[in-house]
Amino acid sequence: MRLDHRTATAFFGAFPNLREAQEAAIEPLLSGRNIVLTSGTGSGKTEAVMAPLIDRYWRDAAERDELFLLYIAPTKALVNDLEIRLHPPLAKLGLRVGVRHGDRDALKSGPVPHVLVTTPESLEVLMFRGESTLRSIRAVVIDEVHLLFNTQRGLQLSILLRRLRKALPNVLQWAALSATVGNLSHVRDFLFGTEEEADLLSFSARRAIDAQIRHVRSIKELLPLVRKLTEGRPTKLLVFANSRRECERLTGTLQEDDSLRPIIFTHYSSLSPEVRAEAERKFSSMRTAVCVATSTLELGIDIGDIDAVLLWGAPSGLTSFLQRIGRGNRRSTKTNVVCLVPDDCSTVTLDALRFATLVRGATDGELPIREPYDLFGAVGQQCLSFIASNEGRFTRVVDLCEFFSHKAYLSREVVEAILAELSSHDYVQRHDYKNRYGAAEKLYRLVDLKLIYGNFGVGSQKVNLYHGAKHLGEVPALNLLRLGIGTSIRFAGKCWEVKKLSRDGIHLESSRTISDVVELSYGGNAASLDPDTVDSMWRLIHSKELQVSLFTKELWQRVEKFAEQIRSTCSHDQIPYQRTPDGIRYYTFGGRLVNRAIGLLTKKAIFKADDFTLSVPSPIEWSSIPSQASDFDEILQLLPEETTTQSLYQKLLPGDLQQREFLQDWLRDSTIARILSRLSKASPVELEHFVT
Repeated sequence: MRLDHRTATAFFGAFPNLREAQEAAIEPLLSGRNIVLTSGTGSGKTEAVMAPLIDRYWRDAAERDELFLLYIAPTKALVNDLEIRLHPPLAKLGLRVGVRHGDRDALKSGPVPHVLVTTPESLEVLMFRGESTLRSIRAVVIDEVHLLFNTQRGLQLSILLRRLRKALPNVLQWAALSATVGNLSHVRDFLFGTEEEADLLSFSARRAIDAQIRHVRSIKELLPLVRKLTEGRPTKLLVFANSRRECERLTGTLQEDDSLRPIIFTHYSSLSPEVRAEAERKFSSMRTAVCVATSTLELGIDIGDIDAVLLWGAPSGLTSFLQRIGRGNRRSTKTNVVCLVPDDCSTVTLDALRFATLVRGATDGELPIREPYDLFGAVGQQCLSFIASNEGRFTRVVDLCEFFSHKAYLSREVVEAILAELSSHDYVQRHDYKNRYGAAEKLYRLVDLKLIYGNFGVGSQKVNLYHGAKHLGEVPALNLLRLGIGTSIRFAGKCWEVKKLSRDGIHLESSRTISDVVELSYGGNAASLDPDTVDSMWRLIHSKELQVSLFTKELWQRVEKFAEQIRSTCSHDQIPYQRTPDGIRYYTFGGRLVNRAIGLLTKKAIFKADDFTLSVPSPIEWSSIPSQASDFDEILQLLPEETTTQSLYQKLLPGDLQQREFLQDWLRDSTIARILSRLSKASPVELEHFVT
């Protein structure tokens, strides 16, 4: 089956050939089948699915002048970018594209769009208000699905799509897209259930990677590196940092150079949408520019062609690494990336090995595999949202259960337990003699506060920052305790002086002060490493396949000395350890969760677990450690830790379901089982001098 020439011309223009993924998506989508498509960043996935879906439905939709396609993306920034990208080809076919998110609503102004780009939360809003235009939807695209897989937002979207399907007079066709998915059937199962049929289309994301790993002993060393990369020819650099604080620190350092200051931009989630959009626009329009960003620019937002990506500190896992380096060199088959071990790193050798492991994984096309998780928080949210949208009327439990019937683990017993817990907290009330639930006082409060629509983590309270009437962004309210009138801070890549502050906002004026700047606090803890990354580091050390060409000379000598020390002392199936004044430190390379579980299981009164090590006061009998995650029954209740990342609705779950959710990381990650198997069979070997 082939595309109509009008559709093909609109989306692909005069290109003589389509890319492999684009060719593969045409026949199943034109035939009405569903697909999960994974292909490398910049490979044209959006066009791959939109061209055949538009071709299949646009004539009837244009004749009826109705909305027929939903495009769902995880962030407002990506939604805005997609609108810009989709407008030209759709306009050539006489079709309108619109946006619906917290700042814009195309369904309330002007003619109804034929294609609507939105977020999961905005789809919730449309369902809540009973938006009649949704009844003509024929197809849905879910983009960047890796950010939704095994998350509360993903479960929310899964249930919303189930509810949407029940309201439609026709079959809903769908396509799910990502550049970094390990098992496509898992995406299908998580979003639509195991009974759903879909074509699974996977295309290698492998690219040649020209990488260098270097240790930046002083942050000032970043200046000559960036000058060298940007001198002599037009160059775009994208610098990724792992925190907003580091983002500001790097930006401040680069702006100390007069020649670099005009071309430096910053981008992270605390900045207002307007400030971020301004940075994107200016960066994209300049011939030479440097943008320092957090994960906000991992997604496919169009900021122009990037010549090289610099990573200030390694990301937590391979998925994030691939997303970051995938932003660079889309015009060529080679990705240029500079991996920087930061100046304040206390484990330089381990961080350098971590980078080498990620480069190896990206080159080989490896991706960690996780089965779909059993999640519950969004179930309560969806029950509350539906009841509230029905004006609080009593709703039959059997009707609510129908929304979750594509999830085998969401039995009626589970749904009833969630509803009973919500009732005990006065969010719903049970009918006196019918098995129905209606709204209670706190549910109306959720609606009034507009907290009914989302499943984001509770986090901390925020306070807004202003420059005159311009909204710059927001930071945790705890900063009010750290700042005073006249305090100098750095935000949005600039220095400011605090002129006024209260719970209503912090008002700033521009400042030239670059010393005695108070660092803003953003709260939260650094993310633990993906267990697959830590385990792969251990395997890489023993593989003897470390590439000298990846490292600077000095760093290679350090890394090779460390690796040789490990290899000459113990095998892959042994555990090196050191004696410390407080006991023993085992270098398990097992990940923080595994190390914490072993510390709890062995009943050590005091232990310290991190990604690489487990420190205990006395020796561990490793042969007594179970090789299966499911055999840690006696400590599973102790394994969860207090977290600020839970959503309001997760915190309202029965305790046993909260624990079951947390344990999905433990029970459904195949890497955990592999690590436990290795450690349970390992023998400890002492290292006298172990320097990382």
